[in-house]
Amino acid sequence: MSIVSLADRTVVVSAIQQGSGVLIADRLVLSCAHVVKSGSVLIAHPAASDRVRATVAWIDYELDVALLETVEPVRPVPPVRLGVVDTRQAIPGCEITGFPRVQRYGPDRRLEADQYTATVLPAAGQLRGLLVCELDGPPAARPDDEPSALSGLSGGPVFMGDVLLGVARQVPRQRDGHRVECVPLAPVLAAKPFRLVCERTGVGLRQERVHGSFPRDLRYEAEYAQALGVAYRRTKIFGLDELSRHDREWDLDTAYLSLEAQAQDRAAPGQPLPRRIDDLLAGRPRVLLRGDAGAGKTTLLWWLAAHASARTLSDALAPLNGLIPFVVPLRTLRARGVTFPGPAELSTAADLAIDTAPEGWAGRVLDTGRALLLVDGLDEVPPEEREQAHTWLSRLLARYPETRCVVTVRPLAVEPDWLRSEGFAELRLLP
Repeated sequence: MSIVSLADRTVVVSAIQQGSGVLIADRLVLSCAHVVKSGSVLIAHPAASDRVRATVAWIDYELDVALLETVEPVRPVPPVRLGVVDTRQAIPGCEITGFPRVQRYGPDRRLEADQYTATVLPAAGQLRGLLVCELDGPPAARPDDEPSALSGLSGGPVFMGDVLLGVARQVPRQRDGHRVECVPLAPVLAAKPFRLVCERTGVGLRQERVHGSFPRDLRYEAEYAQALGVAYRRTKIFGLDELSRHDREWDLDTAYLSLEAQAQDRAAPGQPLPRRIDDLLAGRPRVLLRGDAGAGKTTLLWWLAAHASARTLSDALAPLNGLIPFVVPLRTLRARGVTFPGPAELSTAADLAIDTAPEGWAGRVLDTGRALLLVDGLDEVPPEEREQAHTWLSRLLARYPETRCVVTVRPLAVEPDWLRSEGFAELRLLP
């Protein structure tokens, strides 16, 4: 999984005054209303030589936040992770980036990005609807008749790891530069105009609840994505005995062909037309996928796991990018004497070549709605244990209802609508 650095997302916003902003997608910038107000807006990035013109797509002066849409992509970044603080406990290890005046350099006072570490204090600004950050190392205090050394930081992003929590708004003078008051994301994400702009520009809004800082998670997720790529980017072609072992292994990037499937909706009249499996999966968060042996069920799950974790899915499946796949190969688990894994065991079910996960990591992934559960081979479970399998899966998804899930099974292994009560749609892979 490619991790986009904070520097790639932080931009200069030039309008009625100079401020900062954050790329929530390649053409959408979140900043402060008092920076923008009205009129011409230009966006600059340190890695680009030209400034990009932008328009105000939405502005809220009460929140002091503005959403800007650029005429062309600023940087090739995926949609940012959006976090809503859901705790009253302090969250250390957060970062604020931007372009404050104190960081200008040279005789022509060129802008350069600055970076501050901070602790988010969720209870401090609760009554005023603010996100308050205590800087670990505040800048020197300025005389009362001079602007704050941090002016120009307005609109700069507040990140916990790679999760955006809000944008900086102002530095109250009475705190001697120790605190930064920020706009939290909760009211922004609740604003209908903001959501409409994101929908129109094709940016999926997937927010997650933030309960605390777990700095090891981010690095582990990058390692986990690499391990998934190693495990699932190659497939073996069976039945071609005249080929060598090397020639029977093909790279999924070149060997994978999109499969066709039919929706199995008994309430709909007539036989549904075959469609690409990519399109059918896109609008169905939970799918029971039936198919004969050799139809490509397992290969499809491998392909989804490798590409979702690497953020390389496109078109209809792009919303899966950045999800954390948990592959559960039931036949392999049974051979190892394991039945149905609990949340803490999901990351080890596929037996990846990777170190032990940080304690509680899989549960945090599930709790934030970022899991893609891929259960392969339900027919490998003996018939007398399939009710137990149903109970395992239904309880897991009831505990973590935002989890996307694909389950594969042979056509007649379970009765029709076996998982309908859990919100599963049924698809049938064509031969």
